[in-house]
Amino acid sequence: MSKPIYVLGAGGHAKVIIDALQSQGLTPSGVVDPVAQPGDKVLGIEVIGGDDVLQSFAPDSVWLANGVGATPKSRVNAKLFAIWRDKGYRFINVRHASAIVSVHAQAHEGSQIMAGAVVQASAVIGAGVVVNTGARIDHDCVIGQHCFIAPSVTMCGGVQVGERTFIGAGAVLLPGVRVGSNVLIAANAVVDADVADGGCLLRA
Repeated sequence: MSKPIYVLGAGGHAKVIIDALQSQGLTPSGVVDPVAQPGDKVLGIEVIGGDDVLQSFAPDSVWLANGVGATPKSRVNAKLFAIWRDKGYRFINVRHASAIVSVHAQAHEGSQIMAGAVVQASAVIGAGVVVNTGARIDHDCVIGQHCFIAPSVTMCGGVQVGERTFIGAGAVLLPGVRVGSNVLIAANAVVDADVADGGCLLRA
């Protein structure tokens, strides 16, 4: 990878991203965070400053890695992706070395597949999607852009998920269900029927 990589954010998700990149043999050149103190370090990677410092680099001269995570109430990660993508910057795909990803799967720009995750044949992972630690995405699943798939989620074959949906830790989506955009699926929920756009499934 000839271009330097800069990680957006200096929190917990940034640590996971740095570790995953290092597992790929890639060392970020710096961390960008407008709140963190320049010179601070995240897993040994120095904070270089805020947005103004990053914008001093030409968009085609660097890669970005989104080190900001998501919660059910906050999708700052998706907003950051849009802001920097609109400025012409590109996001690197992150795939931990321990993840198992079929050669027949597709992963779009800025997708993040974390340690121990499995992505099976003909699955499609949209731009900016996070497939978190130990999640299982089976054959023919399609996940829309900027979804957050929390640790240990299981998606059985043929599941379809719209954009910006948050699926909580340990949730199970049964074969063929369709989940809309901007949906919240609670931790440990069992999804056995379709969920409309903007829906909220809280039952376990």
